[in-house]
Amino acid sequence: MLYKKMMKFKVYDDFISPSYQKIIEKQLLSQEIAWSWRDSMDYKGEKGGYPQFILNIFEDNRIWDMPLYHTLIGMMSEIVDGILLNYQPVRIRGILQTPITKKLPHYPPHTDTTDAGGFSAIYYATDSTGDTYLFDECDLNDRVEIDRHNHEWKPVDQVSPKKGRLIVFPSNYYHAGSPTQSERRVLINFNFFPIK
Repeated sequence: MLYKKMMKFKVYDDFISPSYQKIIEKQLLSQEIAWSWRDSMDYKGEKGGYPQFILNIFEDNRIWDMPLYHTLIGMMSEIVDGILLNYQPVRIRGILQTPITKKLPHYPPHTDTTDAGGFSAIYYATDSTGDTYLFDECDLNDRVEIDRHNHEWKPVDQVSPKKGRLIVFPSNYYHAGSPTQSERRVLINFNFFPIK
C-alpha cells in the first residue's frame, strides 16, 4: 500500500547548543559506552541486512543506559515542547556505523513502526558521510508486502549527517541510511507516539 500525502523530512540545524552537542558526542564516543554488534540492522532475524553497532537507551518504559538517557532529557524536552506537542518518546537508541566494502546507494529501507501517527527523529551526533533517504512507500497498520532488497526504491528526500542536525518524519515511512566513508557515522534514533 502506498500513501501519497508525503511529508518530507523536517530539518533542524543546530537543534541544540554547541556545548550540548559536544557533551553528547563525547559521551557517545566514550570508551565506557557498551555498543552491541548487530549482524543485520533491520527487522530482527532477517537475512541480507548490513551490520552496525546499536546502543539501547530507552524502550518499553525501561531505561537501558541511565547516564545517556539523562543527558538526552533536555533534547527530548525540546522535541516534545517545540515540534511534537502531545507526544512522548517510546524508544531511543544509538546507532554507530563504520565503512563497509560493498558499494550501495543506501541500505535496505525500513520503517520504525507500522502505526500511522508516530514520528521518528534522528539526531546526528557527529559530522560524517552517509545520507539518510526517505521514500514514498509507507506501512499503514500492516506490513507492506515489499521485497526490501529487490524493490525499485526511488528516494523523495535525503539529508546529509551534520553534527547538531535533527530530522523528523513519520515513523511508518520507509527510510534508509547509506554507507559512510567516514571513520564512523553516529546518530540517535528517537521514536515518538501520541500521549494517550
